[in-house]
Parts: sequence; structure tokens; C-alpha cells
Amino acid sequence: PLVTKDLNKAGIACELNLVEGSMSVKTTRKAWDPYAILKARDLIKLLSRSVPVQQALKVMADDVHCDIIKISGFVRNKDR
Repeated sequence: PLVTKDLNKAGIACELNLVEGSMSVKTTRKAWDPYAILKARDLIKLLSRSVPVQQALKVMADDVHCDIIKISGFVRNKDR
């Protein structure tokens, strides 16, 4: 409910499918920010990586961005 309510403010509709374990977002006619759908995609990525909901919702603000950096290529040995 928290995610749905915050996305509705930006004009984004979201559907949570508990059977498949997926979440989809789409724009509505009330969507005024064209970049909001990309921010919603980043929000889903953060939620899938177990970021707390309140922290993940900050990515919907205009001055906040997120980058997910995969460090598997930087690590020399996985055993350590």
C-alpha cells in the first residue's frame, strides 16, 4: 500500500502479482512527469534488492538517483 500510494501521486499505476512474484508499473493519464516511469523501474530494482521501503521511495524525488554497481568483476577471489 505504501508503494502504490506514492506511485499514484506521480501518476503511475502498479500491479503486484504475488503468485508470480512480479511487480509491473505503467503510466496513467494523470502522469505529468515523463521520467517517472524510469524512477518507478529503479524503485522496483531497489525493492528487489531488499532496500527498506522508506529508503527506496526516496528515489522518486527529483534530486535523488540510484545506481546499482555490480562488484563481482572487481573481486579477485570469491572464497575470501
